[in-house]
Amino acid sequence: MRLTRMLLPLLMALPLLACGDSTGGVGESCGDEGCGSGLSCRRDFPGTFCAQDCTEEGAGGGCPEDTLCTRQLDSLMCSPVCDSSSDCRESYACNGVSNTNLKACQVKL
Repeated sequence: MRLTRMLLPLLMALPLLACGDSTGGVGESCGDEGCGSGLSCRRDFPGTFCAQDCTEEGAGGGCPEDTLCTRQLDSLMCSPVCDSSSDCRESYACNGVSNTNLKACQVKL
């Protein structure tokens, strides 16, 4: 019984440790574990791209916090908001987004 009380908290914490940052968020590389829940892995993007579709360029509706709906390679998807290209992954640039005064990381063309 005593051993069970000691092991139970450890066993309950293991799933939390497994989650960590092992899956990519919007705009991150897909990684070995793929992307976070509800995201798709776009392998046609440089270094892969965890994508979430959206419907209106320049709008944040439907996109996670700190992301914005942008046009990426003829698709609308949520992209990380940025201030400069140093905020973006390699092969991505910080560009202005239509219908807003914000910038987002987009594939360099």
